Amino acid sequence: MKAESLARIDYFLATAAKDLLASHGVELEEADFRAEGIEEPYASTIGFTAQGHRGVLVLTASRSLAIRSLPPSLRAGVVPEALIADWTGELSNQMLGRLKNHFHEVGIEIALSTPTVFAGKELRHLALASPISRTILLKGGGCLLVEFQADFDEDFEIPESGAGRGEGPSEGEVLFF
Repeated sequence: MKAESLARIDYFLATAAKDLLASHGVELEEADFRAEGIEEPYASTIGFTAQGHRGVLVLTASRSLAIRSLPPSLRAGVVPEALIADWTGELSNQMLGRLKNHFHEVGIEIALSTPTVFAGKELRHLALASPISRTILLKGGGCLLVEFQADFDEDFEIPESGAGRGEGPSEGEVLFF
């Protein structure tokens, strides 16, 4: 895959993550990636597929970020671990939905699976070798690590723009799993 296509994926990831959290009242900025762990991590993985490509998105959020991004009505009092885990899964679902819309705008259609959530101490994703592997780290009152791995057909490229198929689905609907 050409550098221009990889740069488009990076842009899609950063834009989708920032917009997603901003829609929940949390502003984040890209940070230099370091191998440091995320304090009290909750991680969710969600797969995607389409003709000629497949992959996975792994979203790891600090507990504090997950709580800060919850809808205000759910933040009152002690927030149960099950709710934080469920919300982390919903964040990965919304994140991949936003990525799906970015890909849709350039004529690439993907289908999403259901997210799976994990919690643990010093949780990290041990990624397997993948033809496309992109990682971004965002910080601001907590941490969000987004990892994107994909396996595309050998000649696959992401068009600059203009190949879209009309407006994509609306973003922001909350669905707890």
